[in-house]
Amino acid sequence: MKLYLDTNIILGWFKRMMQKERKGREFEIPSLLKFLSSRSELELIVSEITRIEIFRYLISEWGCNLKYCKKAWDYLIESFGIEVINAEINFEELEEICLAVPTRKKTLVNLLHLQVAKNYRFWFLTGEKELKERYIRYYDRILTYKELRQKLS
Repeated sequence: MKLYLDTNIILGWFKRMMQKERKGREFEIPSLLKFLSSRSELELIVSEITRIEIFRYLISEWGCNLKYCKKAWDYLIESFGIEVINAEINFEELEEICLAVPTRKKTLVNLLHLQVAKNYRFWFLTGEKELKERYIRYYDRILTYKELRQKLS
């Protein structure tokens, strides 16, 4: 199963890593990532959109430099065998969905991810249940983590 990961799925790993580096907390891989990487039937995929979101988080929330961001990103990608794609965005289609469903500014980035998943026919894994509820008519291959676990049981 090709699974396109919403940024919130991997963000916890970066947060824990930074808490270890800056606050001396013990680092533990988030259980979600442990589960995903333990399942051989899953192909984990992110896009350059995800990378940019993570870099923004590391720079603005933690004051990291670009070199550090790249190193941390590469480490995550290599450690979990995640594929990174450079996806194209169809802005006309994005406009149509924004007209059809009232969309908050925060949700717009999620729609970019959703469009990538749709264009490649990937399953879209998100931690945001309301995203699935609001946009299921746009794309029906959206899963929450809980639903994924049930599907694979």
